[in-house]
Order: sequence, then structure tokens, then C-alpha cells
Amino acid sequence: MISLEGSELDSLYSLLPWYGDPYTPQGRERYERALKEFSELKAHPFIEELPEEPRILDVLSGEGIGGVALSKSLGRRVRLYLMDLRERALEVARRFSREELGDEAEVLVHDAIRVHEVLRDLDLVLMYGLSTPHFDPWRAILLLASISESLKDDGVFLVEETDRRYWVFYMTGYKDVMSEFRGDEPTLSMHKGYDFRRGTFKRVHFSLLRGEMAEFEVYFWGVAEFMSLMWLFFEEVDMRPVDYKRFILLARHPRRRIRPADLKLPSMLR
Repeated sequence: MISLEGSELDSLYSLLPWYGDPYTPQGRERYERALKEFSELKAHPFIEELPEEPRILDVLSGEGIGGVALSKSLGRRVRLYLMDLRERALEVARRFSREELGDEAEVLVHDAIRVHEVLRDLDLVLMYGLSTPHFDPWRAILLLASISESLKDDGVFLVEETDRRYWVFYMTGYKDVMSEFRGDEPTLSMHKGYDFRRGTFKRVHFSLLRGEMAEFEVYFWGVAEFMSLMWLFFEEVDMRPVDYKRFILLARHPRRRIRPADLKLPSMLR
């Protein structure tokens, strides 16, 4: 899942039991749930104090479920940007935003760790869809530096997150081979290796019906460790539970003590 190109991500998401398309029943259900969650969250002071017509960016947006739901729940005009590496997903997102909001979101095919290169003076950046496993700790620092640089001084960062250390390692137990279903399609994911430099598990996902497979890497974040990184880049952090497994993490007021230009990955990672 880390440092994949758009076409590789398309292949991976075609196998994972994940529903990002809002025109499928499962995707529509995710969208309706997001609307409810953001409607309840908008009373939070970080959200309440947004300007009348905020500029909002949804990074790793996929088909736009999170960004569109947040924008619609605010009940006012929003300038919405959707950013992803998957062009196909963004085409769906463009149409979906137009139908749901009346205005078409601006879509950008771009890497989230370099968002500051293309957008500045944002009021809010959202990362919705349990997307933190795409980032090992090194890349997470690059991501947070870039996002904090792209926000206004009172800008807000929202992250949908779950505690994988608790749910994967304590409640479930990490498994070499795990069977899953994408709808009615049986799939398998298998352990392939571990990268000690980056803390990432390597797995292969395989469709039993199609005979297709995709290799990916994942970092199993805990909520506390990701929030502590957010705290290095933002003056205020908070969290709100949305159900028994998921939280919305909130951060406000970028510190800008560590800026993207200050960061260059060490040679062992380059």
C-alpha cells in the first residue's frame, strides 16, 4: 500500500474488500453513514469556527465519499478539492460531487505527501477512508508536513482512523493467511515479509475466482501514535468516537516548525 502508482492502486482496490464507489449499494451505505457522522461532528469547535465558504481538500479521496459527505453536511457553499493517484476513481468523484452538491469538485491527480506544491491557504484537509496504512512513519511525517504547509494559520486536519494495533494484533491476531470476501467473491491475503526500516508488513492479495493478485505493504497504526505525530505539526489535537471501532482525529493551527523543504528521506530509504 505504500508508494504505489495509480494503476497499481486500481489493481489492489479491485481485490480488497473495500467499497469506495458511491454508486454501489455498499458504497452508498458508506456515504449515508459518513453524512450522519459529519452532521454530528459539525458542532465540534474546530468545525464550527470554519469560515462561511471554506476551501476543503479531501486527500486520498478515492471516489469522493468523505469529501462530498463533509461538504454536504455543513449545509453551506464549499469549494471542494479531491486528490488521489487513481484517475478512474476521480472521474467517479467528479460526477458524484456534481450530483450531490450541485457544484463539481476540482480533482487533482497528485501525491498527498506533496499537496503543498499545488494547494495553499486551505481551511480544512480531510483524510477519510481509514487510509493511514498507506503511510509508514517516514512518509507520515512527510504527509503531515505537507498538509500543515497547505493550510491557513487556523486550518483544520481531520482523519478517520481505527486502532489496528488493538483490533488486528490483540483482538484478532495477525495471520499468515486470511480469507476475506469482496461481496460474494472469495479472496485470500498472505504474509510475504516485513521491512524493519519502515515497520511495514508485506502481503499478497489473491482473487480465487479471477486468478488475479496484487502485492502491497501496510503499516498498522495505533490511534495514539498517529495523534502524537499530528501534535508535532499542530498546536491542538482532539478525537471523537464515531462507532465502536472508528474515530475522527482532529488537529488545528499548524505549527510549521518542520516544513516540507526541511525533510529529505535518509539515504537508506531513497
